[in-house]
Amino acid sequence: MSVRHFGICLAYGPTADLRKEGLGRLLIAFLKAAVTRDDVRFVIACPEWSRDGFLTLCESEGIPSSGFDLVSTGGVPVGLRIALAWRARKQHAPKESRFFSLAAWLRSRAEDSRARLERRLMATHSVVAWIALVLTAAAIGLAFVPLLGLLMICRALYSRLRRWGRSISRILRLNLAPGLLLSLFVRPGEESPVVRLYRMMEDAEGERLLKKINSLRHVQAWYCPTAFWPVFNRITAPRLMCVPDVLPSEFPIGFAGLEPELAKSFEILEHSIRGGERFVTYSARMKWDTLVGRYLIPPAAVEVVPHACWDLRGSITLRGLPDNERVTTHYCQQLLEGAFRRAGFNDYTKALASGSSRFIVYASQFRPNKNVITLLRAYEYLLRKRFIADKLILTGDPARFPAVGAFIRERSLQNDVLCLHGLTAPELAACFHLAELAVNPSLSEGGCPFTLTEALSVGTPVVMARISVTEEIITEPELRDMMLFDPYNWRDVAARIEWALHHREPLLAAQNELYARLRRRTWRNVVDDCVGVLESLVEAPARAGGGQ
Repeated sequence: MSVRHFGICLAYGPTADLRKEGLGRLLIAFLKAAVTRDDVRFVIACPEWSRDGFLTLCESEGIPSSGFDLVSTGGVPVGLRIALAWRARKQHAPKESRFFSLAAWLRSRAEDSRARLERRLMATHSVVAWIALVLTAAAIGLAFVPLLGLLMICRALYSRLRRWGRSISRILRLNLAPGLLLSLFVRPGEESPVVRLYRMMEDAEGERLLKKINSLRHVQAWYCPTAFWPVFNRITAPRLMCVPDVLPSEFPIGFAGLEPELAKSFEILEHSIRGGERFVTYSARMKWDTLVGRYLIPPAAVEVVPHACWDLRGSITLRGLPDNERVTTHYCQQLLEGAFRRAGFNDYTKALASGSSRFIVYASQFRPNKNVITLLRAYEYLLRKRFIADKLILTGDPARFPAVGAFIRERSLQNDVLCLHGLTAPELAACFHLAELAVNPSLSEGGCPFTLTEALSVGTPVVMARISVTEEIITEPELRDMMLFDPYNWRDVAARIEWALHHREPLLAAQNELYARLRRRTWRNVVDDCVGVLESLVEAPARAGGGQ
């Protein structure tokens, strides 16, 4: 049996962590299913800076390296090595100064001496000895007075010199000057020099990757999982570009405020789409409203390949024990306790361990389309007007979306809204499993949100925003009425959450029927669909125009 070779082009930047990227999860799920096909072999092409991270991720997910081929650019730019070394140096924890180390040692010795003297004063039976000890202690105390004064003067001088030294160091190291100096050469609205140089490095590495890809004559067609890499359009073999979403076009103000370099990134994305030939998306909405409607791509050049189910059970389910369900729940509590401690929420671990802690979860990064503030308004109302006892767990990082952190502080919700970002896959599964309810208020997605099948796979019901990509999957009118809400109306969000909390079992029963239908589509089906499109490109080299 002959084996056909297809390629996957990955041009992620050196700081991208595939474990935390939605596209990374999709890629891993795809490869897991792809290695089960004997008639197809995938070749992964990536920059050298992504090679080790990609192989480590595959190993952690149980994907054998023998199941695919991997090619890279074979080297890392010197500029990147210098930048990474500098960042590692900056992140290294500063050592304690010698002065304070000496002071701490002297203090420790003095405390030991004081303790010994106190014990002897309290233990001696001789009046003469007791008086001698008191006089000795007084003499030592008087002798230490000028020494303590000298130490205080030295400490004040040392602190002042350190402040002066840091100020001078900033100037000498040009920590402050570059921004002032380089700003003279940057026009308003233009990318910063650092970002511009970073893009130049990515472009140069992309050229090396392109040469490597075009030399692989045995690879019959190439697939790209995102539209942010224009170099993909210059591959000579037939190519298929995936466009998961174009959210900046729907929320330009929100994304521009969050990401200062959005304008250039969005320009690159649109350039890639307009230079593409054949496309794949996750939903009919993305095909018709975005690619066909906005970018004038011919409908015949776009295929819709929906996701398969996301099943989290394998990350937490324990088997072969007398009471698998109870042991699994205990294991999930341990996982979430660790996440709480890592985030600094130690006070909640005891309640979680006892099973008395109830919570709602929204698993998502914080971005303008995720509609987090509307959810927080609904939750605050439920907490203070409807007196629900559930906490709200979010998995985004408030530091990257200041509006969320500000809302939580202004409304004094710090003890009720817990942000657990950076969860591992088992911790995320545990969070879903232990939650009373999962919620997703997102205003727009490229496909049906992962939340739906992630939560149902571990036995937790879901309520979601009524958006087109969700209604593509949830077609039953009765189920839509039970679980969908208007994402632009926080009162409707609150009403649907409250109803779901009071009707958890009937909602879960109805959604389990939906899940049974959805899980029939596997990631092997997704791979087969994509391979079918790639094969059609090879068999029909006269490719459709891409609105160039």
